[in-house]
Amino acid sequence: MLYYYKRRRINRKRRLALFCILCLACIYFCSAYLSTITDNYAGHHLPALRTRVLSDEPPRAIKNYPHKLDDSTVINAAKKTAAELMDEGKKKEAAELMYNLNLYANLDDKSPTSKKRIKTLRRDIEMTAKYFSAGNTSSNKAQVLGDYGSNSLAYVYYPNYGVHYNPVTTANLASSFYAKGDYKKVVKIADALLDTAVVAEYPGGKYYLWEYYFDLEFGKLKFPAPWVSGMAQGLVLDVMGKSYKITGDQKYLHAGQMILNSFEVPWNKGGVTQADEHGNWYLEIAATNKLRILNGFLFTLDAIHNYYEQTGDVRAQVLFDLGISEAKAHLKDYDIGYWSKYSLLNGDRASYEYHKAHVAILNRLYMLTNDPELKVYADRFEFYLKNRFIDVPPTHPSFKAISALTERGVIVNKDGWFGGQNRITKGEFIGWLARVKGWKPKTFYRGYYTDIRRDSEGWGYIEAAFENGVNLMDKNGRLNPQEPLTKAGVDLILKETEKIAPENPASSSGIVDLDKIRRVSHPIDLTGSRTGPKATREQVANALYKLLVP
Repeated sequence: MLYYYKRRRINRKRRLALFCILCLACIYFCSAYLSTITDNYAGHHLPALRTRVLSDEPPRAIKNYPHKLDDSTVINAAKKTAAELMDEGKKKEAAELMYNLNLYANLDDKSPTSKKRIKTLRRDIEMTAKYFSAGNTSSNKAQVLGDYGSNSLAYVYYPNYGVHYNPVTTANLASSFYAKGDYKKVVKIADALLDTAVVAEYPGGKYYLWEYYFDLEFGKLKFPAPWVSGMAQGLVLDVMGKSYKITGDQKYLHAGQMILNSFEVPWNKGGVTQADEHGNWYLEIAATNKLRILNGFLFTLDAIHNYYEQTGDVRAQVLFDLGISEAKAHLKDYDIGYWSKYSLLNGDRASYEYHKAHVAILNRLYMLTNDPELKVYADRFEFYLKNRFIDVPPTHPSFKAISALTERGVIVNKDGWFGGQNRITKGEFIGWLARVKGWKPKTFYRGYYTDIRRDSEGWGYIEAAFENGVNLMDKNGRLNPQEPLTKAGVDLILKETEKIAPENPASSSGIVDLDKIRRVSHPIDLTGSRTGPKATREQVANALYKLLVP
């Protein structure tokens, strides 16, 4: 009831201001994360942990599958579904459902801890059976489900393992509702999460855990179910803090205390923490201390601090400070001189989205602590984000050329990968050339090419190049921007461009003299240069670099 009384006391202006602040905060942090798990705050639609490829197609809706069944009926119905799938020749789908049924059969149903595990896994079995009964098929892509009767829990289809509830995705869903001001749903999700909490014991007392009920594969490593995640613990802690702030109900404070206890239990004793002389590292995958995934740890720290701000719990502040101390001691281990690492495994570089997440969350933690060491790495990683590529280390033969062009804005880092052996197209080449020459993109569209429209990518640079003598028009008036250029074609364009000394077609008033443009922009004939090897992005980068450094 306190939730509704509080809502009445907030006037319209305050609600609007609060909503705007929360939305802006959500947008600020969401831009970086996700990932697939890639984007922790806005990424409730994404499965947690290692980057996965997500299916673009929505799952089919459930039809004619029983709901709200008792325990034995759920299992029997799932076994029947598995048999039907086998009869239909859907062996992989049947195998994924049987995987969950076997996990269920092997759980000890007598211990207090297993009762919660059995309950949660039974739901996973029901969701998997529903998923395949609706006509969905097994895939190599993860897929987040919609409303599958999940009672406020977020479910994800995982290749080889069927459908499983995901604590991180569920917590992110609650955070998204909180940002929208839909507090009632936040509280509902918090209650659903509490219903899945496993109560574990350590000599110091009891604590809550949220477990994953499918085997986790991480490169060559494999961790059997159930396993726990420090990031899940942190994000669920944040949800409990929000729910307490909304309702004033002490049960959410009690839940928060039980979760904080889990951060004081070593990972190899059933908790989520690796402690050393510097502080605490909260393990995203607490089945091992070999990975130490950076983004999950940093997001956990932010979640713990959120809980401290919501509740004033001093213990949360202490755990946060211990984590910050640990982060400062080990950030150097994730800096490889041109990019950041995802984990401590050899060669495990962060994806573009996760690297962006590192930048965003380090900036966030710097705002919370005002610690200059965090800002150093936030700025360094941001420099890498804009000016370096995952596949172009300092040992790369063209590192100097590619880096110089990127730092000058000639080459734009869009996804973290340079792809040096990929063919370069006319459109991309013109953009690079225009930026090397310092030709500013046009803002007034003239339509020199029939196939370059106002919404075409890079049209401003294409028209600027045209006005400066780079006219690649074919007999039909087209540029064909996606057509790859040969190395001979690139050499010809650069040679012809050097010959042209174009008159400035724009007067001091900004009015364009079309007659001057026609005199300057005579077509460069590429007819004799259409055969031969295609030019690669690396070759063109080296050629353009010579224009900067003769």
